[in-house]
Amino acid sequence: MKPKRISELICAIAALLLASCSGTETGSDGHGDGHTGHWGYQVDNGPDAWGSMNSEWILCAEGLEQSPIDLANATAIELPVAEIDTPSGQEVEVLNQEGVISALDNGHTIQVNSKVGETMTVGDKNYSLVQFHFHAPSEHTVNGKHFPMEMHFVYQGEDGALAVVGVFVADGARNSSIAALWAQLPEGPGTEATVRVPAEFADQIFTGDASGVYHYNGSLTTPPCSEGVKWYIRKTPTQFSNEQIAAFTATYDHNNRPVQALNKRTLYVDQNPTVTIY
Repeated sequence: MKPKRISELICAIAALLLASCSGTETGSDGHGDGHTGHWGYQVDNGPDAWGSMNSEWILCAEGLEQSPIDLANATAIELPVAEIDTPSGQEVEVLNQEGVISALDNGHTIQVNSKVGETMTVGDKNYSLVQFHFHAPSEHTVNGKHFPMEMHFVYQGEDGALAVVGVFVADGARNSSIAALWAQLPEGPGTEATVRVPAEFADQIFTGDASGVYHYNGSLTTPPCSEGVKWYIRKTPTQFSNEQIAAFTATYDHNNRPVQALNKRTLYVDQNPTVTIY
């Protein structure tokens, strides 16, 4: 893929594919002391219960820099230039995680793991893409309103620091790259498959002129709700068809954590971020 300038920093961090980062939204080696039930999104094991299910998840209840948040009343800022090396025809591992309670204990979703580790640079900070996954409806809201879905692209620095790029999904045109991925999904919960990401994946996910990127300091949106995560959320959504959205929500509906208080943090927005995708 030729270098492509895209006015948007969420693209910057949203190259594609997330791998596992122990104890984080990127994956997990398991949580708890053997007496903790599997967390999820139901009344008995959902977001309101996470903080009391395991002492290591206390930030889910008491953290002051939690994600997601409502994206409103942002302060204008100029974000650092971002460069992303995206996958092109790469093989990836797709995990169907509904009900998985051991090594893949990171909730109910479809997760795509990178086998290559594409890189992203924001300013002078380097990250490697580890995995990406999906939530429905969106976890972040914009002025109190949800999008039908949200994609999270998780990156990790050499020091272990995490950066997540959020991409909203709107109901619209059929997305050919997602169609290719959906057609190769694992057969059922707890299964996995090796698939090939289409070479045009980035073009299909990060389409059109970008209208800005939100940025704030937050956390993982799943246990253990670790803080210190750099969030970049693209204002311009990608589009899936109604049928493509329905194909996901038929199995994974309402796997979203409710918005959390901003507290003393500042939400920023760059209306014209500079992002180069290779």
